Order: sequence, then structure tokens, then C-alpha cells
Amino acid sequence: MAVALCTCMPHRYFLVLMCFIGMLISVGYRTSFALVMTHINAVNNSNASSSDSLFPHCTTEGTSRDLVTHWDGSTALLFNTFYFIGQLFFSLPGGALCQKFPAKRIYAITILISSVLQLLLSLVIISKQIWLIYLFRLVQGGVESITVPSMNAVISAWAPKNQKTTLMNLAYAGVYLSPAVANFSTGASVCYLSWDSILYIYDQHPCLCDSERDLFIPQAYVYGNAANGNAANRNAANGKAAVQKTPWCKFFTSMPVWAMFVGAFCRNFVFAMLITEVQQYYKDVYSLNSAMNGLLNGLPHVFMVIFMLLGSVFLDYLGKHGILSWTLVRKLAQTLGFGVMGVCILVIGFLDNYIEVFVLFCVGVAFSGFSISGYQTNPLDLAPKYVGPLTGISRTGMAGSILSTVLAAKTAGDSHKLSDWQTLFIIGGSLHIAGVIFYCIFASGRQQSWAEPKYEALVGETDETESKENSNVLISPSGINSNYGAIDREIY
Repeated sequence: MAVALCTCMPHRYFLVLMCFIGMLISVGYRTSFALVMTHINAVNNSNASSSDSLFPHCTTEGTSRDLVTHWDGSTALLFNTFYFIGQLFFSLPGGALCQKFPAKRIYAITILISSVLQLLLSLVIISKQIWLIYLFRLVQGGVESITVPSMNAVISAWAPKNQKTTLMNLAYAGVYLSPAVANFSTGASVCYLSWDSILYIYDQHPCLCDSERDLFIPQAYVYGNAANGNAANRNAANGKAAVQKTPWCKFFTSMPVWAMFVGAFCRNFVFAMLITEVQQYYKDVYSLNSAMNGLLNGLPHVFMVIFMLLGSVFLDYLGKHGILSWTLVRKLAQTLGFGVMGVCILVIGFLDNYIEVFVLFCVGVAFSGFSISGYQTNPLDLAPKYVGPLTGISRTGMAGSILSTVLAAKTAGDSHKLSDWQTLFIIGGSLHIAGVIFYCIFASGRQQSWAEPKYEALVGETDETESKENSNVLISPSGINSNYGAIDREIY
């Protein structure tokens, strides 16, 4: 129905919209879980909130709509660690799956499974069996780790070269808007509805319907990048693509790929802090209730999405009009994003006022939106043919999230002291700045030599006229006329 009503809009934008919705739901799960754990854990729970809080009292406290656990702070934070471990171990297999199976189906199936697991999560929490929650979170992380590589693989087939950054950022807006939506809705619901209401509210759009899935099917007339006259299509005019194996050794010996990984590692360290740890920080240090906690945690991400979308248009303009090379565009994005964010996180490590902390989070998180046009868009530059595996490699940067949550659990999670939280912020800020330096030295925005398709001469075409006619038809490995599509291989 959506297609029938909105055919005036290019299909690639419908595709991006569906990806946006999927990521808005999927990533929001981990944020809502972190705030629910902060709310129900009785350790260091003063039940009092700051006198200047906008939400002075949670009406669910002490009623049948509330749940109280007595896990120590480190245990609650380690629940998130197991989620990130699951993401780490399934990132590479997820990228490989996108090379062998239709990416659109993998994306839809992972969103569906994630939603079903989220529905069952409240029952697991009620059991209060720590080992079971660890196991469940491990499975959740593993399933959701496949979502991003499959989404990237789908979008890469539809994205014209001069719109790669914009389309990818529109889809990733769901990833970075979801913490805001999840924090706002979770904070309000646990305080005024029930502790587990958000786990059901967030499952109102568990999968893609038939009309939505149709949007992921490539059309022969899809806007493509043939107008750019890329070398692969010109070569294909005189031959057919040879079957190529995924060059895993080339991936792991490429410094631009390592730069992308380092960017992901640094980003994941701080992103885990923002969506799973800062809630506990506000509770430990400033005794803020869940509603106020959700508001302060959510607002910075709204600013980030605004900066990310505006930045993607600006950076695409610089690259499209040749003002800067794509390599410099990626490095500029990373410097603006991680550089400002790193400085803000460092300064937070020396503050003891939650209003000042909140303001710096808003500034730092907002500017971090520029970095999405850097390392996160890089797989489309380096190897459009291997976006799935490269995204999987980038996603192994989830090790940064594991390190972040383990450090938080073993320091501030046990002590609940301001000094330990400040140490964690100083580490995160320093890591971000180091990541900028590494990326600026080794990153690239150009397609790598090992990513260029190879072609074999067509046999039996001796007729000169027929060859001349065929030279106007670009043959791709998928059999689709490449003059009309951005697809040069069948990933669907």
C-alpha cells in the first residue's frame, strides 16, 4: 500500500525509510534495557530526586507495577557486556551471510527475531536468574549484530555514488535517533506506567510487511551510477565478470580497512557509555529518577541526528563538486565528529555538576554526528562489492563496547563514586582523540584495487556490428543491465 500511495517518490528513499524504521526499533532495545535495569536495581537507589528535577516523583515506586532487584551495579552493567560480546562474535559471520544470501531477507528476519526476543525479555528479568539473563543478552546481541551489515549491503546496491553519504546517513539516523526515543519513552513509562511496559511498547512494529519488503526488490529502472561512467561498467561492456572469491586476506592487510576498524572501536567505546552507562552515572552521582534520567540522556541524541543529516548533505556537496577529494571528506568528517566529542568527554571528566555535564554531552554528541559520514560510510568507498563483509569487520569494533562496559562494571559499577566515573570519561575522551589521529593518517575514500571486479572476454563474438551494439549494454554478474541500476552483483 505504501508503494501505491507514494510512487512519486524514488524507490531508494522508500528503502532508506524502511531501514530507518528497522534501526530505530532494533538499536532502541539496548537503550531501553539499560534504563530499565537502572530503574529496578535497588542498589544505591535513594528514591529521591533533585529538587530542581522536572519529574519529582515516580508514581510506580512501591506499587505492583514496579519491580525491585538487588543486583550490584557491576552485575547490571555486565548484562550489557554480554550483549556486546554477542555482537562481536557474530559480526563477521553476519557480513559473510550477506555475501551468500539475499541481504533484504536477512535484514527482515533479524528485525523479526530481535522483536520476539524483546517480548520475552521481561519474563527472563522476572526470573531474576543472572546466568539466564547473561545468556539471553548474548543471543540478543548475536542476532542484532547481523542487522547493520545486511542493511549496508542493501543500501549499497541502491546508492548512487554522489548520494552515498546522504542515503547512508538517512538510514543511520534511525540508529542514533533511537537512543533519544528509547530514553524518553522508557523514562516516562517506567515511572508512570510499569517497569516492563516499554519492553512491549517497543515491539509495535516487529517486522516488515509484504508491501514494505517489496521496496527492497531491485528494479531495472532504479536510479544508478552508470551516469558516472565507473570503470567496472566500462570494462563489462567488453566482457563478463569473472567469479571472484571474497578477498579476506586483502581486507586484513589494508590500512584503510584498519582505519575504519579503529574508528568503529573508538566510537563503540563511547557509544556504549552513552546508551548503557551514563544512566547509571546520573543515578549514582546525582540521584536522578528514571524520568529525568531519560530526558537528559535522550536530548543529546536529537541534536546528533540533526548534525548528522545536515553534515551529510554538506559533505556530499564537497565531494560531489570536487571541492575536496572523497578521502579528505571522510577525514574531515571524522575530525569534526570525534575531535569535538573527544574534547567534550575529556572535560566532563573534571566536572561535578549535572547541568554542565548535560550541556557538554549535547555539544559533543551533536558533533559526533559528522563522524557517521566518515568511518561508517567508508565501506561503500573502499569496496562497494564487499560492503557486507567490510561492515562485519567494522562491527568487530564492538570490542570497544565490551571494554567500556567491563571497565565501568569493575570501577564505577562497584564503587558508585564520582572519581571512578570521571576516570572512565577521561579514558573515553583520550581514546576518541587517538582514533582521530589514526584515521587521518591511514583512511582512504577511494575504491581499493583489490575491490575492482575482473572480467573475462566473451567467447564467440566475432561479428563487429554485434560487438558494437553490445558495447552499449553493460553486462553485470547479476544479469541486470548496469546502465539502469547501481547493482553490479546479485546480493539480493
